[in-house]
Amino acid sequence: MFSDLDALAPDALLGLTKLFAEDKRAKKIDLGVGVFRDKENRTPILRAVKTAEERVFGWETSKVYTPPEGASGFGDAVARLLLGEAHPALADGRCAVVQTIGGCGAVRLGGELLKRVGAECVTSGAPTWANHQPLLMAAGLRMKMIPYYDAEKRAVQIDGFMGAVEKLGPEDALLLHGPCHNPSGADLSREQIDAVLDRACAQGFFVFIDAAYHGFAEGLDEDAYLPREAARRLPELLISYSCSKNFGLYRERTGALIAVAKTPDRASAVKSHLLNLARGNYSMPPAHGGEIVAEILTSPELTTLWREELSAMREAIRENRRLLVRTAAEMQMGDALSYIERQNGMFSLLPLSVEQVMAMRERHGIYMAGNGRINLCGVNEGNVAHLCEALRDVAGK
Repeated sequence: MFSDLDALAPDALLGLTKLFAEDKRAKKIDLGVGVFRDKENRTPILRAVKTAEERVFGWETSKVYTPPEGASGFGDAVARLLLGEAHPALADGRCAVVQTIGGCGAVRLGGELLKRVGAECVTSGAPTWANHQPLLMAAGLRMKMIPYYDAEKRAVQIDGFMGAVEKLGPEDALLLHGPCHNPSGADLSREQIDAVLDRACAQGFFVFIDAAYHGFAEGLDEDAYLPREAARRLPELLISYSCSKNFGLYRERTGALIAVAKTPDRASAVKSHLLNLARGNYSMPPAHGGEIVAEILTSPELTTLWREELSAMREAIRENRRLLVRTAAEMQMGDALSYIERQNGMFSLLPLSVEQVMAMRERHGIYMAGNGRINLCGVNEGNVAHLCEALRDVAGK
């Protein structure tokens, strides 16, 4: 049965971790996999998460299956966090929420729902997160790429993007990133978001939002502008949500798929299909991460603590961006990296070719994705000079 299977190459990004660990050089930098790291290069458990875990362990009396829609209170809490307590879509009962296996699970489940209702293709700005295409293709969809990031100007290519968006119609689905675009860090402005939503209202194309870094750009409310406006203005949409970054629950694989429908009855019908699709994939989600999030978001003191910790993570990433830009300027690189300070979230794209990325790794022990994407969390005062020196050597920046 397995005799014709050839071994596949390991995932390029996940394989970087192994390559980095095997590198014996003292001066090496891991800018690859997207996890938050503090100044000591650690990914700590948030205090709010640790306290919530202790509470969950305290009152847990059974390991019986989690309900198919997820841990008690999780879906409602996440929807209210993202959309806001008084959002009309929530007040009108037009939202259906299902806990998923991480943000990946939410994207996959959303893709399968789109396929079930007749969609064939999802349109996305280029570049997009590397796992979008495998997840949506596994759901039976094609992906069509349109212009988004201008690599020369280091900014959103808004004319090209809007020109392609204006050609979409009722049979199309557009995948939009929430704040902190992965891999570029270049986000749509509020005015640009409004323009996209204007076209969605006028042309009738479907909107699918991937919100993986809520709270990492400007703040929880500020970062929610796109999903809140989309849910207010559009009759229906999908939002995938990840708790990996903002709650630090990477290994717990906790996420949600939020569906907004025209009426409460339609929302109920959509939820029944989501649960049916989930049953055919993983049956029901694990309890642990969902219970932690629900405990945090329903406890005023834990919510306050978590917001403070999230704010500290966001500011730490901002400071790393400033540090890199400032150091590059001090090392006679001019404003070559100044665009990094204008972007949001963990990621930015360095202006490097695939060959230059390999040279950074082989000559200087600096590991990053093949497209030049770096995780700014890996930059710190102890290694930023080495990173800039390597860039000057490899790219002449």
